Amino acid sequence: MNAHPPTIQHSAPAQMQVKRRRGGWRSLVPAGLMASSLMRNGYALIANSGLSAVLGLVFWLLAAHLCSQEAVGLGGAITATIVNLSNAAQLNFSNLLVRFVPTIGSRASKLILFAYAVSVVVSVLVAAVFLLVVGAFMPKLEVLTNNVGVIAWFVATVALWSVFALQDSALSGLRQSIWVPVSKTTYQLVKIAMLVLLAFFGFGWGAIALAWTAPVVVFIVAVNLLIFRRLVPKDDDLPVDEHLVHRRAMVHFFGWDYIGSVCMMAAWTAAPLIVLNLVGAAESASFFVAWTIFTSLNYFGDSMGLSLLAEGASDSRRLRSLAADAAVMSILPLVGLVGFILVLAHPIMAVFGPAYADEGASILRILAVASVVSAVLSIYLSIARTKGWMRSVAAVDVSLMLLALVAGVFLVQSQGPIGMAIAWLLAMLVVTCGVGVFALLTNRRYSGYDWGLALAFSSKRFVSHFVPLGRPPAALLPTEADLGPLLASTGKADAPSWRAYATEPGPEGTVTVSLGAQRADGHTGHEMRAILHRARNLAAIGYVERHIDNLDRLHANPRLKEIHPMLPARLTVRHTKGGLDCIEAVSRGEDAHGLSNNPADLQSGLTAAARAIAILHGRTSSVRKIDETWFQDWVERPTAQLRLLNGALLSRSRREQALDLFVARQRSYWLGRKLPLGWCHGDLRPHNLRFIRSSGAVGLAGILEWGNARSDAPAGYDACGLAIALRMGGSAEPVGAIVADLLWLPQWHEGEKTWFAGAAGNELDWSKDAAATAAMVGLVWLHQASGRIGHIEGAGRLWAASNVDRVLRIVSSSKGAN
Repeated sequence: MNAHPPTIQHSAPAQMQVKRRRGGWRSLVPAGLMASSLMRNGYALIANSGLSAVLGLVFWLLAAHLCSQEAVGLGGAITATIVNLSNAAQLNFSNLLVRFVPTIGSRASKLILFAYAVSVVVSVLVAAVFLLVVGAFMPKLEVLTNNVGVIAWFVATVALWSVFALQDSALSGLRQSIWVPVSKTTYQLVKIAMLVLLAFFGFGWGAIALAWTAPVVVFIVAVNLLIFRRLVPKDDDLPVDEHLVHRRAMVHFFGWDYIGSVCMMAAWTAAPLIVLNLVGAAESASFFVAWTIFTSLNYFGDSMGLSLLAEGASDSRRLRSLAADAAVMSILPLVGLVGFILVLAHPIMAVFGPAYADEGASILRILAVASVVSAVLSIYLSIARTKGWMRSVAAVDVSLMLLALVAGVFLVQSQGPIGMAIAWLLAMLVVTCGVGVFALLTNRRYSGYDWGLALAFSSKRFVSHFVPLGRPPAALLPTEADLGPLLASTGKADAPSWRAYATEPGPEGTVTVSLGAQRADGHTGHEMRAILHRARNLAAIGYVERHIDNLDRLHANPRLKEIHPMLPARLTVRHTKGGLDCIEAVSRGEDAHGLSNNPADLQSGLTAAARAIAILHGRTSSVRKIDETWFQDWVERPTAQLRLLNGALLSRSRREQALDLFVARQRSYWLGRKLPLGWCHGDLRPHNLRFIRSSGAVGLAGILEWGNARSDAPAGYDACGLAIALRMGGSAEPVGAIVADLLWLPQWHEGEKTWFAGAAGNELDWSKDAAATAAMVGLVWLHQASGRIGHIEGAGRLWAASNVDRVLRIVSSSKGAN
């Protein structure tokens, strides 16, 4: 949520996208969830786990009816052996692919092939060693050594299964997990069909083994053609030295992650075996059933954790908001499912027989609660893997293994099978709480507060996909009768044919209406020709009037001829009773989001924007001493708006004290200084800029929305505002989070400093000095936050906590005082 209402975008409106019909299964899923790559990939992996479990059950039910009991037992043991040997041979490349494939561009293909090659070699060695010793430990599986053909099939199958498993990790790393359930579900269906066919011809255990493994070759070929021909990026924008950094990071990641994964694999395998050995087969049956359900519930956290790892690695700036979304959108549905299990645990276990329900229901309830804690821990481990905290990952996994198994041994002896469930829940709670305490102690002050707000915003977003939560109703399109006279006054010959076809909210309660004619190229839809700014309340009317007046004043200044082509071209204005309409021609070019896929183009565009706002300020400025009048207008008046806030997390008295301290610091910096004061845009954001490409270069074509422009701004105000807006867009965090970070550490990134230099020739000391940066950032925040107060969508408690109190906590801290 921004601290200022969304601004007008002179491009295809967002509402057009929302209004498009979504057919089929997509219509059952909220559009906002489908639009999120994190959610789309995470839920795809969850769906894959669910579908695989269901179709796997169908496979074994058919096998039980079509094959002998001996064939089912032998076939099941062989397929389980193939999977387990392959898991060991994959050397935990699965996590490494998800972590690094998103970050290395076209080199991803080499990393994927390297993982395949190493896993295949290790698979062959592991399978060969297994066949050499199988007779001594598992005489029933000596059928695998009867002839050369079976030996070759087994070894090749273990190797192929490693590739078959790792290709899912490659798809997740490429952020294309939607293909995982597609390929795996199709494989399961083919597997079932082959089982029926082979069992009909009497292949015995071979029917199960061949049906399980033979389709793998086809799916490996098909999926990897998709990966290497369509999904792997073709361009590699990494600097040369970045490749070495990635190699070192991969080695560091691989070693510690492998230790942790081996420990967790041992823990998952040992837990049911401990129960079996300590209480016997009959008494442990209910535990095994509950443990199987618990394993399925863990897919919620694990799947969303994998998606978070890929998304976080791809864009680490958004990690906090991504992690909050992943936590909320995996844990909330899981909590609902666990609540269902807590109530119906007894009937669920009774499906397997009355004996399972007596003790099994309690075990299932405990393990179901443990699955929620496990999901929280999975999100943390994904954050740690993204940030490279690999010792922490290993420490968590080793601690969890030791606590769960050691406590399990003692509790099973005294409590029976339920003791292992208690041990897992306690181990997960202890490790998760320990991680939380460690994070609070080692991170900056109020980091827990920041994470809490991120989770609150994510929860609100999640719920809003299903419940309106006070959304303002969409503005109605103007009628042709209402629009006709206004269009006629534009002076455009084709204006009478224009129609209003979409609306979206504009700044300060205005409504933006897209005007255009039917497409002439045979496609459906409209060609945008103009934008109508419609104001129907006092705040909106005031904004549009300022917008018009400011543009007139800028056009009248002969020193700004270089800027004039970048200003919106007004076609007509109409005052009505209680309203104001203004039509502008569509600005050419694309906004900054259109340049975001190419960092070099974006940097060039931002440099051009910095140069333009420097010209605007430099040619209209004069050196003045900052006096009380300026300070009252720029600081005291907007601060008074923030004093009107009610609720949130700070008490009124604490907020007053923090605001007084903020004003005192602003006064200490600004008052008495002699600075050049001139025109600023006042609300410079990426979607208010239009860029155009010419001869391979990116230039600035237009600057929109001048309703908040001012004539007495300090140099750098617009550049600072734009930098904050870019950080907001890049991190998906609200303005309060960005400003709090900058007040805590008033430094700019190298990329920001580069385009700041586009304003060369003007005073840039503010961006190089920590005190000046803190003062400018505070000034931008003050106007953005105060501008929100009193708007139609309001400033609720959550907004105030995140965008006002969050900043004031930093202001009140000892660090914020520096």
